Amino acid sequence: MTHLQSLMQSKKSESYPIPDGDLLSYNFDLNYLEQYHSNLNFNIHYNDKELFSRRGEALINNRKIQTPALWLGHVMGGRPHPWKFLDIKTIIVNAADILRTKSNTNSICENGIHKHLDFNGAILMDSGGFLFQKKDDLDIDPLLIIDLYEKSKPDLGVILDHPFNPSETNKANQKRWKKTLENTKIMVKNKGKVDLMPVVHGYNPKELKKACDDIKKIIPEPTMVGIGSLVPLLFRTNGTKRFKDPIKFVIDAIRIVQEEFPNSFLHAFGIGSSKTMHLMYSLGVDSLDSTSWRLKAAYGVIQLPGVADRHPLSRNNGRSFLNEKEKKLLNKCQCPSCKNLSINKRLNTLNDQFSARAIHNAHVFLTEQKKFQDKIKNGKTKDFTQKRLNSGIFLKAFKYILEKKEFN
Repeated sequence: MTHLQSLMQSKKSESYPIPDGDLLSYNFDLNYLEQYHSNLNFNIHYNDKELFSRRGEALINNRKIQTPALWLGHVMGGRPHPWKFLDIKTIIVNAADILRTKSNTNSICENGIHKHLDFNGAILMDSGGFLFQKKDDLDIDPLLIIDLYEKSKPDLGVILDHPFNPSETNKANQKRWKKTLENTKIMVKNKGKVDLMPVVHGYNPKELKKACDDIKKIIPEPTMVGIGSLVPLLFRTNGTKRFKDPIKFVIDAIRIVQEEFPNSFLHAFGIGSSKTMHLMYSLGVDSLDSTSWRLKAAYGVIQLPGVADRHPLSRNNGRSFLNEKEKKLLNKCQCPSCKNLSINKRLNTLNDQFSARAIHNAHVFLTEQKKFQDKIKNGKTKDFTQKRLNSGIFLKAFKYILEKKEFN
């Protein structure tokens, strides 16, 4: 009997709300006593001289991942599947998204996540903490997430964390951290055959350093560690006014975690837009995840290297669309949506078809990731990043990174 089955027979079950698409209808036969030897590993091969960037290689469930890496976010039931059109090595899915429906839950548990998605690369499964946060739910049972990881077999699972909210009081956020720590202890103790990534959160340097110390008491030298709760600060959502300069704090926060875990693979959650990607890589973040390729497409927007969001054609709504210089850039695109099409055909296709925009955006993200890897190797990250962040708040943030590097 698994934890989920016993949960139904226990009075304690009243304290753990179960998601609608729960696993209780599935007959688990997991054997947690089977011995499991993890081969999770991360090696840094090269440290950039110009920036904090670094190149390395992670071994995750016998899959080699070159860093800095990008995990494309996939929504269950969503289309298109970009890995069927592009050479994609890494994707991220969400446990809360899977648990929304019994059909997804049952199929993924019966077949495994790789077979369900028909994807042979590395899959990172997020615990769903951010989605549970929207319901203000801190009572999700971490062993439910462990059971899902065990049966669905992702290559790497994230500890069930509860991200901070800048609109909340410090007391409320510390309650979230306390719950995240409890989950970390439980999940590490009951870990089966899926390696786990702990996550740190903090909204000032002191509490962030303490969070790192808290994790070290549970996992002294984690191979991989994530940092969360930074997205609202980067995009200045409600509650960020209490930060003198929220973007500078994001930079400082990442440097703090790097100094606390210098040899660990560092993943920054949710910070994978076309602009922030380069900013984070220049800081030495080893991997990012992003659903922006899909979300931008849903709003009719396409991405181009070093260019802000653009609609392919004017919609007479005051929103930015491609100018002549940007059309020339689009004309060079070799993605499956654009290749072998005239510029007019490209514009119309991207304007009319969500899937075409999504595949195009995913291609741009992956191409930019590969270019940054190459620039680290060639020692030309500074000029490249400066050109990509050619104006606005992120260029200002990049200059702050340069200052930190100078005095490092």
